[in-house]
Amino acid sequence: MGLFSRFDPVGRDLKAAERLEKNGKSREAIELLTRANKKERSSRVEERLVVLRHEAFFQESFTQGFGEWPPPVGHRFADHDGIPEIDRAQMSADVVRDGVFNRGSIIVRGLLPGDDVRILREGIEKAYEHHDMAMTGASSAETTPWFVPFQPTPRDGDQELNRNWYREGGAELAADSPRGLFNLIDALERNSLVDLISEYLGERPGLSVRKTSLRRIPCDLNSEHGWHQDGAFLGEGIRTVNLWIALSDCGVDAPSMDMVPRRLEYIVPTGTEGAVFDWSVSSKAITAACDGGEPTHLHFKAGDAIFFDEMNLHRTSTLPGMTKPRFAIEAWFFAPSCYPLDQLPLLV
Repeated sequence: MGLFSRFDPVGRDLKAAERLEKNGKSREAIELLTRANKKERSSRVEERLVVLRHEAFFQESFTQGFGEWPPPVGHRFADHDGIPEIDRAQMSADVVRDGVFNRGSIIVRGLLPGDDVRILREGIEKAYEHHDMAMTGASSAETTPWFVPFQPTPRDGDQELNRNWYREGGAELAADSPRGLFNLIDALERNSLVDLISEYLGERPGLSVRKTSLRRIPCDLNSEHGWHQDGAFLGEGIRTVNLWIALSDCGVDAPSMDMVPRRLEYIVPTGTEGAVFDWSVSSKAITAACDGGEPTHLHFKAGDAIFFDEMNLHRTSTLPGMTKPRFAIEAWFFAPSCYPLDQLPLLV
């Protein structure tokens, strides 16, 4: 064993991953660095993995797993009143698809175990803390591995990431936190969620830099006018699913979400009379979308989750008397064969 390998095993792993990448084996490079980082955490490896996951996306060839979208969907929730709920043991790609395409969303109780909830929540606190340090002048050497801003490449074109806007809404980009992103993908893989989403989409998915976030919503956030469908921003021809995971109890003392409890097959017009923002949906349009019903105010325990897609109409929900922040993960997955590249892909 050479001196380099003996005294710098991290450097050895990074060099080995670089060779794999140059030989067109980016997935193998990601797997090598992931294994190494599980054995011994390294900020150098975690930072490289963020960049590698983005670069590797453009080295892959993708084929659509389903000839049509949505694929054939069952009707187990077609007559269900409201948003269906299952527990983790009942979860499968078919069941999740049935919930999303019949009722607009599906709640999974107890999706993540307590240890994963704790690790991810602590990671959110660290990401916010180290981002705050950066804003007061700390160097990247001081904020790594919890906050290292993701840098789009020339290939991505003129992409701007308005981090102030994210923070005002209670979010940190997961890709800005190399260790936070590593912990998130690790938890998703260990709990078979990447496999489930791969089956749901028919392809092993890519994560969105822009829409995958570590969320800490303050109890006094003004969310009154935040009704929206993500499909209004994402464009047509996509295949996507959002996995939203509660990392704290929410809905009573802490903010949650309000949601239209039905499947919509159209994009509700934004910026109409009564809407405060050009991207938001007015209260009058919400009433029409509910088709005689009412929006549902969601309640979650830490570890619960909800799946929905770009057609879902929802908002963050804060109520008078709430006293605690809400911690959550929002992870948007896209089928790589029809990925909207302005969302900045990460290979998983």
